Amino acid sequence: MSSIISSMSSKKKIQKNLVFFMVTLIIITTLPLHTFATSNPWDQYAHYLPKETPIAKRDLRGTWISTVINLDWPSAETIKIANDQERIKKSKEELIAILDNAVEMNMNAIFFQVSPEGDALYQSDIVNWSRYLTGTFGKDPGFDPLAFVIEEAHKRNLELHAWFNPYRISMNTSDATKASLNIDKSVYKDHPQWVRTAMSRFVVDPGIPEARKWVVDRVMEVVKNYDIDGIHFDDYFYYESTNNELQDDETYKKYNSGQFSNKADWRRNNTYLLIKELSNKISATKPWVKFGISPTAVWGNQRDGHSNGTNTSAGQPNYDRSYADTKKWIEEEIIDYIAPQIYFTFGNTRVPYGEVADWWSRVVKGKNVHLYIGQALYKVNSDADPYFNGSSSVEEFERQLKFNILNSEIKGSIMFRYQNFNDINKLSVVNMIKEKPWSTKAIVPIMPWKGGKAPNAPTLGRMENTDKGIKVTWMDHDPNTSYYGIYRIDKGADFDRNRNDSARSLVTTIRKNTNGLQEFIDQEKNIDPTKTAYVITALDRLHHESNELFVGITISKYFNDISTNYAWAVSAIDYFYEKQIVFGTGNDLFSPANNTKRGDFILMVVRALDLKADFKDNFGDVPKSSYYYDAIGTAKALGIAKGSGNNAFNPNGNISREDMMVIMNRVIEKSGVRLEPAGEEALSGYHDAHQISNYARESVARLTKAGLVVGSGGGVKPKDLATRAEIVVILDRLLKIIN
Repeated sequence: MSSIISSMSSKKKIQKNLVFFMVTLIIITTLPLHTFATSNPWDQYAHYLPKETPIAKRDLRGTWISTVINLDWPSAETIKIANDQERIKKSKEELIAILDNAVEMNMNAIFFQVSPEGDALYQSDIVNWSRYLTGTFGKDPGFDPLAFVIEEAHKRNLELHAWFNPYRISMNTSDATKASLNIDKSVYKDHPQWVRTAMSRFVVDPGIPEARKWVVDRVMEVVKNYDIDGIHFDDYFYYESTNNELQDDETYKKYNSGQFSNKADWRRNNTYLLIKELSNKISATKPWVKFGISPTAVWGNQRDGHSNGTNTSAGQPNYDRSYADTKKWIEEEIIDYIAPQIYFTFGNTRVPYGEVADWWSRVVKGKNVHLYIGQALYKVNSDADPYFNGSSSVEEFERQLKFNILNSEIKGSIMFRYQNFNDINKLSVVNMIKEKPWSTKAIVPIMPWKGGKAPNAPTLGRMENTDKGIKVTWMDHDPNTSYYGIYRIDKGADFDRNRNDSARSLVTTIRKNTNGLQEFIDQEKNIDPTKTAYVITALDRLHHESNELFVGITISKYFNDISTNYAWAVSAIDYFYEKQIVFGTGNDLFSPANNTKRGDFILMVVRALDLKADFKDNFGDVPKSSYYYDAIGTAKALGIAKGSGNNAFNPNGNISREDMMVIMNRVIEKSGVRLEPAGEEALSGYHDAHQISNYARESVARLTKAGLVVGSGGGVKPKDLATRAEIVVILDRLLKIIN
């Protein structure tokens, strides 16, 4: 009996399953295909992730150079060299190689660690020389690394930010470390009451006002004594594995004074006071020096009670673990930039790149604070996250950099850390960065609140072909100029330095040498100098860019944009300039292809022929304050300029070729010169003769027969607007006929 029941039950199950299968099949076949499409963690940011790699003209690109435990510089092998001169030479060579590679990668900023543990890679009266220069804490390395790297970085037009670890004074607490720290000018020896332990490292207690002052003094010593571009702090503020490893209860009791009800808020205020004081002192001392912070990725998790935080599960949020309210610093604009270390992928389930980067971009929006993103080059093929491995790592970094470029609030990227650019396991990502998002040069974005202004445009540009390459020279006497942008363009090409695509033409940026003559030699092969032009701009140290100086091989004595293409006009242009009948458009340019206003054309005619006439009235649309008022009034009185029925001349409209010829014919008639009569037969050689307006046909015919007008390409182009070069040439011919 049981077997029968079992058999019947099995049949019913089969029938039910069959019905379910058929219904499911019907549903599936009627659903849109995309219903079951694979969802990617970056899909919601698709508007930042185009297929083609975007180009950024203004984009901070940098890397951190870590000196702690000789991670990036100098190498551990170098500091072991017994001969001091050889060690110094090798140290400098290694540093120059880093800077050269940064230029090769099209970077424009370096973040150089100058004080990794209460020490100095610079000449200091406050702290000792770093152990990472010679292997011995306090030993003079024989040269000043910070002075050297500033000079070499600026030669290569790289910004140099001095990177401090504000509180850390050792990487471990071993007996050997204690012994090494027990020397004069060491905070460990001189102020033992400030010293605490956190994460098995010695640190100064940030709650002690004198300890914070020690940090401020160290930083300001560098600001005052070195030509740095920025001061940079990383994420090591309060940094401990437990809530009281630092053992600062007594400090809290002594210095809180009842202001804060809990130690966490008091700690956050201590770091806030440090940041605010430094910000004020830096701005008062050298307003152009930037002050920036690079915290961990997340300010605060929503799950931890921060409703205005990120939807993340970060283990080291700024607010709760470092006791650094970085969001407040942005809101109060006491820092110039923030560079959160978003060392995660879009697909990371705890701290997704898109979620965090987008949150920071909203926080800085409308604030005088730049946002740069710290990126984890070190994790490529060295991390458990599959998106950081193999070909996925290339795709991930390309996504992140596209996101950064197209999010208007993100102003650049900083890679951690330098030596990873030389790691063969990361070469595929490095090559992608160099070939795609960083394939062009870029200029550091402007911080308007830091002051500065664009220098005057360079002048007197010249270009010549030499054995070494095309040499471009120019003059610059503006002391505000720090460096130059050198653009190479096709002669006559449209160019706008403010467009992102102008970066494709940016060959290099070069430092200004001294006031006066400047020089650049373009050694690129296979450049036709007759078809090439250069654009030179001057920039101040805060990256404000001047107007352009266009430079090409010219045949004019006065203007740089009169190439062989304008050989037919050069003598007339130079002659009329010498006679002060026509002038340039600025920056040693004539702009021969530009159109001319009707008022300016009349002014040229009156000057060229030295026309005189008393007049009592003028056209209704020619204001007395205009620079061409007298010229147009004279031309009206002589019958050369005629307006419309409502007494209007339209002086600001561009003059057409046929209107120019009508006025020319009137000038000839008034001069007393008699041209031969000409009829329609004179126009028969023009394929576009039918386009000539009836009122202009006689004038065009007479000027054509007299040889004053010569068509181009079989046409006279009557409706085209007259160019400056054409007008000068016809005026020149007119003068010769009249005289």
